Amino acid sequence: MSENKEIPVTVEEIKVLREQISLMHDTLAHDVMTQAPLVQKVATLFIDKGLDRRWVEKLLAPLVDSEIEDDEVMLVAYVLEELDSLLSVKAEARSMDKIVKVVVGSTGIGKTSLIGKLGGRYRYLLDTSYSVAYINFDHQKVGAIEQLAHYSDAINIPLIALDRLLDERYDVVLLDTAGSMGDSNQELQELITLLKNDMDYHVEILLVLSATSKQKDLEQVFNAFKMFDISSFVFTKLDETSDLSDMLNFLIKQTIPLEYLSIGQAIPEDLLVASKEYILNKFMNE
Repeated sequence: MSENKEIPVTVEEIKVLREQISLMHDTLAHDVMTQAPLVQKVATLFIDKGLDRRWVEKLLAPLVDSEIEDDEVMLVAYVLEELDSLLSVKAEARSMDKIVKVVVGSTGIGKTSLIGKLGGRYRYLLDTSYSVAYINFDHQKVGAIEQLAHYSDAINIPLIALDRLLDERYDVVLLDTAGSMGDSNQELQELITLLKNDMDYHVEILLVLSATSKQKDLEQVFNAFKMFDISSFVFTKLDETSDLSDMLNFLIKQTIPLEYLSIGQAIPEDLLVASKEYILNKFMNE
């Protein structure tokens, strides 16, 4: 009687097998869709708006031969409801006490302007007027500290040195950092470690992303900064695009919540607490 021998399977072989199975499922979903013209029509609507084809077809294929197969309104609502369930948003804190918000992200996406808006919001627009301070940790961008100093003067929020956190107390400290994609993250990591270990402040890391970026670029930026235990996302430049598909395709795959949306140049008015309703309405151009 021969013994059964285990055949070793490599990680690469398992990866190839999973890709083959995924491709089979994609093909099956696509074939099923062709049998239901209205389901196919709704799928095409969302695909044409930029949502990932495979995601849309896998979502809608099970509805073929269902009770809503011939109800276009219900089919559209089903997709929107699924998007709503996958989006994660973070409610703004009801109270703030000794928080340092470290704003990180690549260059040119409006981090310093965002800090100006956040400072103005926390100081003047909420039910409680919080004591706020700015700190500049961007030693690379020409004019970075001048821009932050301008916001400091314009809305009467102090721009302080990092070491003053040991001597003075603020409710919220907003810390501006250099735009990078990993080349200067070691210094940033040391700063965050210092803040968490040696200072009596709760530290939050806000990753700033642009609504005008492609999904693959958003994922690249996220991968460059995910080592920092990101607390939330903030998307800027929503006023510069009418196409939120790449932003949506990115967000529905994330568990990290979206906290704020920057929708214009006015400081601090053009900063919104993120809401699913706002995102989906803008995505659908309604």
